Amino acid sequence: MKNLPTFATKLLNMRKVLIYIGVVAALILMLCISIRKCQDIQDKLDIAAANIKAYDMQLSDEKNKNTAYQFTIDQLNYFQDSILIELNETRKELKIKDSKLKSLQYISSSFSKTDTVIVEDTIFKDIAFSLDTIIGDDWYSVNLGLKYPSTIAVTPEFKSVKHVVISTRKETVNPPKKFFLFRWFQKKMTVVHVDVVEKNPYSGDSESRYIEIIK
Repeated sequence: MKNLPTFATKLLNMRKVLIYIGVVAALILMLCISIRKCQDIQDKLDIAAANIKAYDMQLSDEKNKNTAYQFTIDQLNYFQDSILIELNETRKELKIKDSKLKSLQYISSSFSKTDTVIVEDTIFKDIAFSLDTIIGDDWYSVNLGLKYPSTIAVTPEFKSVKHVVISTRKETVNPPKKFFLFRWFQKKMTVVHVDVVEKNPYSGDSESRYIEIIK
């Protein structure tokens, strides 16, 4: 019977140790959660800073330099920016899932050239004659200028808008088997696909090649 107090004391001490361990474990867990939240906040701040820098560069005179915007899929689906809406619609037309989307790019360019023809003979009889008009649409336009006595100026302008959608897909290393059950057990790899969609309806097909360096 003399051992009962000793056993009870050991049991009490063991409970205290377990309580201490539980408290310490809870504190460590809370610390880990706090660190994780702080890291998430820092990541969001870094993304916000990167987007501010990208926007500032877009407004600056450095047109040949670009910084990438960073958005989540939810932000991409929520933001009402006209270019983002166009890009998002294009990738949906390509049937690219949210989880497979890597990046989106919008490339807009235009070019024009003026040609002037001066004929030796008088074409327009009225000394005050002068005509300056534009014909075309959103993708192609021609500025036609006519002036007494024999000057004809033509300035065609073309606009190109490309949507570049980069995504990943799982594909078999070897040619896929015809029977779908056999394809399940084939070794697969991640392949990067780049889709370039030219929005100008007058543009013909052009050859593009993209190479990814695998380290």
